[in-house]
Amino acid sequence: MKKLFGIAMALALIASLAVGSVALAADPTEVIVNWDGGGSVGGSVTAGDDASANFYSGSNYQVGEFHAVDNNNNPYGYGVDSCTFSLDTSLNGGGMASLLVDRTDAKTSYGGAGQQSYTSVFTYDGCATLQNRSSTNYASMKDCNYGWNANDHITVSGSSYYELQRYVDGGAGNYAEINATGGGDADLDCMGSEASAGQVRLGFGCGCYTNANFTANGAGTMELYAQGNNSTTTAMAPGMTGATSFDFVASWVGTFNIPDYSTTAN
Repeated sequence: MKKLFGIAMALALIASLAVGSVALAADPTEVIVNWDGGGSVGGSVTAGDDASANFYSGSNYQVGEFHAVDNNNNPYGYGVDSCTFSLDTSLNGGGMASLLVDRTDAKTSYGGAGQQSYTSVFTYDGCATLQNRSSTNYASMKDCNYGWNANDHITVSGSSYYELQRYVDGGAGNYAEINATGGGDADLDCMGSEASAGQVRLGFGCGCYTNANFTANGAGTMELYAQGNNSTTTAMAPGMTGATSFDFVASWVGTFNIPDYSTTAN
């Protein structure tokens, strides 16, 4: 069964749509929300006891889509359905967008549930885009963007002030996050991430190539943070060993680039 919601917003009209805890059931079910115009749109979707998602997009002018699928497939009879949630939106003239996904059920032999994926961008003015796709099943949560949108998962251009954030939380003491604030232009690639009760990977995984870089022009500050029960590692510091947590902070005026920030916490 497919549920399709559409919204067209006039430039001068502040409009909103609350999908508000739509319960997915029966055969494979989809919820799709499309928008094109000015205003704000947001809501939440709950896929039984398996997963949930909250999304928001608001701007003077924006074009985007939120898409949720509950496969209702119960693979291997483990009592957990496979679910996918995605947000793809572009903002013009300032605004904010975010996608929060929670994995709420698991096959116990793979560890507990409680994983969370979050991505967001805010700009005072200028333009921005946000794209992420998150899937959950009986074993883990994976944000696999390869083959969908492989690059430019958060972008900012011409903004006097912006904030961006991307994190994955394993729900069992393992966590990794990259965030930045500043003015000017920014581009964060995060093609893949993974989270389970035993391990978190930010910026890589899903069996695809690593594409985890950050570039910026203007002025700003970036933070890469992780904590783990046993260890944390990152491509930013390949020689680092024995750390259960780290917190790297960098500031710039001009051009800034991290070719690979991929991080593991376990």
